[in-house]
Amino acid sequence: MKKSIYLIMPLVVGGIFLFGLNKFLDSSIDQMLKEKDLKPIMNDALSDVKDKGIIANNHFLKNKDIMMLGSSEFSHQTKQHPAYYFNTNRSKNEAITIGRAFSQNLQDATILGSFDPSIKDKKVTLFVSMQWFMDRWGVTPHHYQTRFSPTQFYAFLNNPNISSENKIKFADRSSELLADSEDYKSEAVYAKLYNSDTFLAKSEKVLLKPYFEFRKYIVGLKEKGTLFKKLVRLDAKKAPVKGEPIDWRKEEEEAIKEAKKRVGNNELCIDKGYYKYNFGDNLHKLEGRDKNVNLLEGREFEDYQLTLDVCNDLGIKPVIVLIPGMDKFYNMTGISTEERHEFYDKAGNLAKDHGFEVIDLREKETEKYYLRDVMHLGTKGWVDVCEKLFKEFNQQ
Repeated sequence: MKKSIYLIMPLVVGGIFLFGLNKFLDSSIDQMLKEKDLKPIMNDALSDVKDKGIIANNHFLKNKDIMMLGSSEFSHQTKQHPAYYFNTNRSKNEAITIGRAFSQNLQDATILGSFDPSIKDKKVTLFVSMQWFMDRWGVTPHHYQTRFSPTQFYAFLNNPNISSENKIKFADRSSELLADSEDYKSEAVYAKLYNSDTFLAKSEKVLLKPYFEFRKYIVGLKEKGTLFKKLVRLDAKKAPVKGEPIDWRKEEEEAIKEAKKRVGNNELCIDKGYYKYNFGDNLHKLEGRDKNVNLLEGREFEDYQLTLDVCNDLGIKPVIVLIPGMDKFYNMTGISTEERHEFYDKAGNLAKDHGFEVIDLREKETEKYYLRDVMHLGTKGWVDVCEKLFKEFNQQ
């Protein structure tokens, strides 16, 4: 009897501690989200509390902020970044940017599926890059695992508004990409078992259910701890001071001036630092590098389709922004203008077939200063895109 007590008591004490910690974090976070200045989180595209979390994202969506999902274009800090236009008290709604290098459609689908389904009229923009579709197999296991979030993963599969078909597709894809993961072995097993109906799989599900419920609780607690530490360091919210209306033509003129300072004397007319680091004297050694790339038939289109289908399940009507690639560079590497336009047609038409608005920027592929390098929006490009988004979301 005494031995049993010695075994049980630590579990009871540990359970009480975790329960109390969870309640404390819930209460503290809720209070700080109301009282703190959240701009540093909103403006940081690389913030884990958004990239891999749920709580902050739902808070912003409840406030009718605009969620902008993309990849490395958000990490390139320029004055013309969306935060400069949307988060300076000059728009009706503020913007939350999430995006870092090697994030692709499946990460977007995960984030979208983790949103609280009870929040209505979510405002979302998806930035879609051609480069995601150049690899036949889509996102790599390494990159998926680097961006993976257990809390978002479980929230997606527990979301009552996502169809069983799309949950199965998501679980199968996650199982494939997490198969060799050391950090996410639990989620790899969960994903593998999710749609398996064999006797062995059913038995494993029953036996492992307590473990997975505890796992969900712990990863949720970890997210709350990360967010708590971030919020504690923020300053208190201040009364907003309304900014001046945006003169887009003036912004474009300033953007061109800034671009000229960064662009060197190189044949692509892109940022000299990028050109020197990535090409130097070897630009033309890349001729024909991508001649075997097929933009239209890789796995990435399956993930893109899933992302759009999940949006339909959730009643989200995103604005799709198709990011242009630099015409001169990709013609040289072997992806012709015609091939790229076929890609824009397919990606744009799929979105339109789902009832979504599309901002197709293909005509900007040859426009000077629109891109800062061969694939990322530059100062002039950001002015144009932000102006278009202001109109789409009726911000002025």
